[in-house]
Formats: sequence, structure tokens, C-alpha cells
Amino acid sequence: MSIVSKSLLLLIFSVVLIGCTITPTHQSSDSLNTQIPQQDELDQYHSLDELMLYYDQLQKKNATQLASEYNHAKKHFKNNPDAESRLKYILLISLPKTSFTNIQTALNLLNNWPQDITMSTNLANFRKLLISLLREQQIARTDARNLSQKLKASDEQAQALEEYAQTLKNRIDAIKNMEKQPIRRITP
Repeated sequence: MSIVSKSLLLLIFSVVLIGCTITPTHQSSDSLNTQIPQQDELDQYHSLDELMLYYDQLQKKNATQLASEYNHAKKHFKNNPDAESRLKYILLISLPKTSFTNIQTALNLLNNWPQDITMSTNLANFRKLLISLLREQQIARTDARNLSQKLKASDEQAQALEEYAQTLKNRIDAIKNMEKQPIRRITP
């Protein structure tokens, strides 16, 4: 490449770079409205963000810390029944493999939402999502329990069949042994 072409390439590159850094001096009011979210929308996202961070923190706690958090959230939920404390309590009792897991109670709290507790659109949609996920989890647990019972019954049946087959084999072996022994003839 010659010096002229390198200079020309550098000039084009710098013009493009400068053009990208300059912001327009005026924008239409429509684009301003779409770029700046309303305060309500920010609050809605903030509440949902807080719940997601809370859930993330719960995932990092051990059993003792979770039990302590459960006691705190339960107390806070009973004393201050706002949407966030209710949802935090629901998240706690819907955690799997804890001593306080109670999917049915979580579903009841979600389905029987008090009229006087208002929530943002995002939290309402999150509530609907939780309801559907917990229902699916409850159905999956019921199906797993039923399949486990069927498996246990089929194992018992297979064991009984094995025992019966062994009994029949023993009888057949006994008959074969009797046939192999010489028969004594009774002579008069």
C-alpha cells in the first residue's frame, strides 16, 4: 500500500469515527418518549429485579440460613402483607428440598390474592408465571409419586413371579430325579 492510500484510508476511518461520536442536536418527541421510560415502568422493573436478586441470594444460602430467612420472611409477611413480602414468602416456600417447602400453600397464596394488595403489571405477570410453574411442578410430583408406586407394585409382582418360577423349577428337578432313580420291581 502506498502512503497516499494509507493516508486516504486513515482520513476515511477518522471521519467515520467522528461521525459516530457526534450526537444529533434535536430528536422528535416520539423518540424521546420511547427512550425515556416512565417512572412507573422503572418502579415495576425495580420491584421485579429485587425479587430476582432475592431469589438468586436464596440459591446461595445453606439450610440454616434458609431456615432463618424463612422465619424472617414469614414474620414480615404476617406483619406487612404487601405484594413484595407476599411474593418473597411464596418464593421461599416454593424452594425445593427444604424443610418448609409447601407448594400447595404457595399456590393458595398466589391464587387467592387479596383485592386490596395492588401490584405492578410486571409483578402480576410474574405471579401468573409462578402459578403455572408451581402447578406444573405439583403435577410432575404427583406423576412421579404415582409412577413410583406402580414401579414398586411391578417389582413386587416380578418378585412373586420369580419365587413361583423357582418353585416350579424345584418341582421339575424333583420329578427328574425321581425318574433317574432305578425303579424297584416288586417281585412276588
